[in-house]
Amino acid sequence: MAGILLLLYAQPLTKIAALQTTDIIDTPSGLRLALGKEPVPLPAPFAELVEEHLTHRPNLRTSAGTTSAWLCPGYRPGTHLHPNTLMDRLRSLGVDLLGARNTAIRALVTEVPPPLVAEMLGYSYAVAHRHAAIAADPYARYAATRRQSDDKSPPAEQKKMKVIIARRRLELSPDQYAET
Repeated sequence: MAGILLLLYAQPLTKIAALQTTDIIDTPSGLRLALGKEPVPLPAPFAELVEEHLTHRPNLRTSAGTTSAWLCPGYRPGTHLHPNTLMDRLRSLGVDLLGARNTAIRALVTEVPPPLVAEMLGYSYAVAHRHAAIAADPYARYAATRRQSDDKSPPAEQKKMKVIIARRRLELSPDQYAET
């Protein structure tokens, strides 16, 4: 479940671990998740997984019983699962946490205006705009490079341009854009 929220909504694990069952809102149009100012919709295949998680949450055999308000109940009564536990589980599955978050938010800001992404997911406007600029940068560089190159250039020049573009894309690795 934590992996879904990380990959769909670019949520930090500290926020995922601290979600409560009341943050999942059942509306006539489907499930919504309260992450920012407005609850975001959960797409159909993932909404079913979240519903399944709600009905079969782990760690409910503690003295707190089924009354835990946490979406990811911890091992001790009344606590949520520690973010490091989620981190360890996702890493053991081969998930690059920072890369996944950066990729998710960059994909979202290419489809939805950055201010809306910021409000719905609880990010600052600056972070959303920074990711939008980074997501658009490879295309802007490509367009600038493409204008400089004439389509009638010899094949060796075209190959050289492709190598330059590929190198520039590699410069934009997610590791360089760590967030706080």
